[in-house]
Amino acid sequence: MTRSALPAGIVHAPAALAAHLSAHGLPGQRSATAITLLRRRRARRNQPSPEPAPLAERAGARRHAAVMREIRRRGGETAIEGRYGTVHLALVDRSGGMVLAHTEGWRAYGKSPARRMSLSYLWGPDDAGSGPWAVRVPGTVTTVDGALEWLTPAEVTRALARGRRVRRQGDVYAVETTRAHDGTGAGWLPPSHEWRPGTRFLVHRPDDGRRHRPVRLPWPVRFVQQTAYEMGRTGSRANAD
Repeated sequence: MTRSALPAGIVHAPAALAAHLSAHGLPGQRSATAITLLRRRRARRNQPSPEPAPLAERAGARRHAAVMREIRRRGGETAIEGRYGTVHLALVDRSGGMVLAHTEGWRAYGKSPARRMSLSYLWGPDDAGSGPWAVRVPGTVTTVDGALEWLTPAEVTRALARGRRVRRQGDVYAVETTRAHDGTGAGWLPPSHEWRPGTRFLVHRPDDGRRHRPVRLPWPVRFVQQTAYEMGRTGSRANAD
């Protein structure tokens, strides 16, 4: 006897179906509980697969995760936890492969009234191709262009306006200059950078162990350092990388 030949009252009632199978000595004898569980598993297995999220949405989620991961790796905050809830960083602007992450919220400090505050970070790929970087910029900045303008030292801006060549390696700019001033600023480079005048290579070896390709500078250069806000709850500025 097939399932279709059974009365609907038996087919749709696990207890009645179990009794019918037992009474007729049919294979697959089961209890009402076993039949119920079997049907539930079969229903779950036969459910249609959920539609995948659109490609742009998935790419955006991966990018957001990469940005948050780099900010946390460098000791930055990715959310403002305040008296009125938690607000998380969102990616609010993109340009030239770089991303601006920003959020605003109310944070309470001890027994003091809650204060409105904001967070902004600029994230992007390293010029040397060694991996991503992230720096903290003023919370009032909400665009990539605004962050770059704030980060770029005035000396570098003036050199670019005059048509001078400029290369950046991490938080150090190599600015074209005259032969008389070649190497100026090399003595004040951060410990992770080394200028090798014999080979004309600027070498970068960050504390995190990531490898940066050396930058060759065949023309006379002087070095200018970039600064940004330190990660964490401070208004102090420090080396940007």
